[in-house]
Amino acid sequence: MNFEVGSILLVRDYKLPTKIKDKFFIVIGKGENEISLLSMTSSQIYFDSALIKHGVITYRDMSLYCFEKDRVIGVNGFSFRKNTFISHRMNIHIFTSEKIKLLNIEYVDCLIKEEIIELIYSFYKKTPSKFKGIFEKILSGISE
Repeated sequence: MNFEVGSILLVRDYKLPTKIKDKFFIVIGKGENEISLLSMTSSQIYFDSALIKHGVITYRDMSLYCFEKDRVIGVNGFSFRKNTFISHRMNIHIFTSEKIKLLNIEYVDCLIKEEIIELIYSFYKKTPSKFKGIFEKILSGISE
């Protein structure tokens, strides 16, 4: 479990409620026996495609962070082949080291520092006050 904050991971054959598929995650925090991950929500577009831009997109009551297709976001040149979104609604998953061992994880790349800061800050701005401390701690750790 030596993934640093910002690591982009591909979990092969990840079990979702309705199907099994390969799924991307980004490491946003780690503890002694656990790791916090953001799950890529989708590459599907559920709103006007004219709104697509890299970074935060707000549409009606929905707020997303968009990784534009083909935009380099990783230190080793990684980019998504499709526009890929993370919803600001409950996409944080905490996995124990035991759960991580059961997953088929492929390390893909690590987000460019500015990218991980923008992503985490976007969650900070959309989070209720009682959870802001979590993101402040993550941002503080990245900035060191």
